[in-house]
Amino acid sequence: MKYFLVSVWVNRMRFLDSHFHLMAEEFDKDREVVLQRALNQGVKDLMVITLDNEETKKAIEFNQAHGNPFLIAAGIFPEDLEKNNEIYWQEFCDLCAKPEISAIGEIGLEYHWVSDPELREKQKLLFAKQIELSKALNKPYLVHSRDAIQDTFDIMKAHGGRGLVHCFPGSLEMAKEFNKFGFYLAIGGVLTFKNAKHAPEVVRGMDIRYLLSETDAPYMTPVPHRGQRNEPSYIPYIVEKMAELRGISKEEMTAQIQQNWLNFFTKK
Repeated sequence: MKYFLVSVWVNRMRFLDSHFHLMAEEFDKDREVVLQRALNQGVKDLMVITLDNEETKKAIEFNQAHGNPFLIAAGIFPEDLEKNNEIYWQEFCDLCAKPEISAIGEIGLEYHWVSDPELREKQKLLFAKQIELSKALNKPYLVHSRDAIQDTFDIMKAHGGRGLVHCFPGSLEMAKEFNKFGFYLAIGGVLTFKNAKHAPEVVRGMDIRYLLSETDAPYMTPVPHRGQRNEPSYIPYIVEKMAELRGISKEEMTAQIQQNWLNFFTKK
């Protein structure tokens, strides 16, 4: 019954998925179907994340072939330090400068699998380098932060720019600090999990002007589809939970998110 109710009201609203990996191999067999299903569900604002230069080129080609239904972000993932060489970096900069690229990402810090202090320091330098590139190109950037929230905040605060932390992993107190400096926070399927800890508190108490929705598809699938491959058409479940936690209507929540997304791209 709940799915029926969701299906009814999604068609009257415009939804945002600020972070998903359409070019991931999990979508190789039905990429066009997944995209169309999202559009049919009212997910009209889509940001496709690419993690290397070749993937970025494929995303541009796919987008153009289908009428440019989504935005594209290009980034060097924090663990891919071997790509931080002169040749790869120059090609990356050239791609990011193209009008087809709307944002830099995902970039940031990944400490969960990296304990070596030297490698972490190299991640910090690459992170800062990409933030400076985003500022030079006047494009926003999207951040990955895992087990590194304080260092993430310190670097973003020091370098500024228009930043968004995707799958925000921090506490409400930390969320408020990010908001204080004008940084946006995106929340995905974890918000719907029964064992979710920080995410509901963050959504309920953060500055709503900096809240955005995402799926991180094909990962982090929301309830009631948890355990299956995630996709952008599931965004309404996440937004519905956001509205419930904020005590506002779904229409108000979607309208607020749309305004936030516009501000993320236009406010300096």
